Amino acid sequence: MKITLEVPDHKAAFVMELLQSIPFIKAKAVRSKAKPQDETEYLLSTEANRKALTASIEALERGEFTQHDLIEG
Repeated sequence: MKITLEVPDHKAAFVMELLQSIPFIKAKAVRSKAKPQDETEYLLSTEANRKALTASIEALERGEFTQHDLIEG
C-alpha cells in the first residue's frame, strides 16, 4: 500500500523525521515538479489578496501613504 501525504515545506523535515522513526514505515521525500511561486504570484493567487494588493498600489499611486523610519537596534 502507498500513502501520499502533502506537507507544507516548512513542516517537511519534521514529518520526515517522525515517519522515519517508526520502524515499519519506509518514507521517502518526493520533490514537487511545480516551480516555486514568487511573492507577487502568491499575493495574486486569491481574489481577496488580489483586491487588497490592487487597492494598496492604487492608494500609493494617489500619494496616500505614511512613511516610517527604520528602528536601528
